Amino acid sequence: MGFNLIDMVRERFTGNVVQQMGSALGEDPGTLTKALPGAIAAVGGSVVERGSTEAGAQRLMSQLNEGGYTGPDAGSDDALSPDTVERGQGMLNGLFGDKLGMLSSVLGRTGGFSNSKSASGLLAVVAPMVMGVIGKHVRDNRMSASGLSQLLGSQRSLLSAAMPAGLGSVLGMGGSGPRVVEEVHETRTVPSVETVRRQQPIERAPVHAEPRKQNLSWVIPVALLALLAGWFLTRGKREAPRREQAAATQPAQPPPPTEPARPAPDDTGVGGAGNTGTRAPTVVQDAQGMRQAIDSGANSFILGGVNFDEGSAALTPQSDASVGQLASVLREKPDARVRIAGHTDSTGDPAANRQLAQRRAEAVRSALVEDGIPASRVDVAAVGSEKPVANNDTTQGRDMNRRIEVQMLSR
Repeated sequence: MGFNLIDMVRERFTGNVVQQMGSALGEDPGTLTKALPGAIAAVGGSVVERGSTEAGAQRLMSQLNEGGYTGPDAGSDDALSPDTVERGQGMLNGLFGDKLGMLSSVLGRTGGFSNSKSASGLLAVVAPMVMGVIGKHVRDNRMSASGLSQLLGSQRSLLSAAMPAGLGSVLGMGGSGPRVVEEVHETRTVPSVETVRRQQPIERAPVHAEPRKQNLSWVIPVALLALLAGWFLTRGKREAPRREQAAATQPAQPPPPTEPARPAPDDTGVGGAGNTGTRAPTVVQDAQGMRQAIDSGANSFILGGVNFDEGSAALTPQSDASVGQLASVLREKPDARVRIAGHTDSTGDPAANRQLAQRRAEAVRSALVEDGIPASRVDVAAVGSEKPVANNDTTQGRDMNRRIEVQMLSR
């Protein structure tokens, strides 16, 4: 018999369990039974997306092992125990991020619940059951991370078909293959003088057939000079705001060698990279680099490899490995407390950038909590576009300014 995630999880919800859930949530047991496959599909679909890459499957395997889902008691969790429900609630933010509210609303509406809180309550019970069933199958079949990824991929079409209308689009599971997120960078080019000379149309005086010829050789040079003068004036107006912004974001130049070096100002208020003149924290890419940064007494470091969908706070699958390694280091250092600071580039409205930075920082914290780090050890801060470490006028500079900083509160 083949592996069917929905049926195997649904077997865990016996009539007695559904009856007790109905009493706890204030919903009719029949409504819960009808909505259960959709809730399983939603949780399972998010897990499938996370395990669709090699790094994501490896991180998911670590979560299964560390959560006890592949241990001797795998698959035997009590669906209604306080520990199971609390664990499930902690999983939801990590699984769905800022989509949780919309997902609960859609599930509540399509499932006929009295309110969306009942839908989120059902998801909190379903989440650990899904992990338990997957973990037991991994243990019984001695699966590797590659095998786990193939197992999850085999469930994609099954889960998509079980999702209520509108739920698949919320989770990005409209197709049958893994979702690939590509970041598009805008490249602007400034025309050179020669380009303008070639492209700028030159108005020539109309030539009429007249009996008496006139000497118009002076018209072309004068027209060309007028056009170039107009271009330089327009260019000066257009470049003025850029020069002002570059002056505000360009790192301060060091003093001449004959003068003593002056310390750069640090007015961040949050312990991270400051305004112009403050050096950017070190970028770390792996657990060893994180340990070195913490042990060396660094106030903060940039978490390399963490990216988001454009304009979104959803972590890309490629970001899972970096966040997972940070969680591993924090588990080694139980006294360490950190603040996750979200930074954006200057594109768009500053207030919107700050809100986006807040959501992105919270998404990283949720992933750490999902990996077993207590929420009390992780603060968040929204810096937005206020603390650039590079020039926002270039693509490379904007890439550097979009970052997640880990600031050390205690060690």
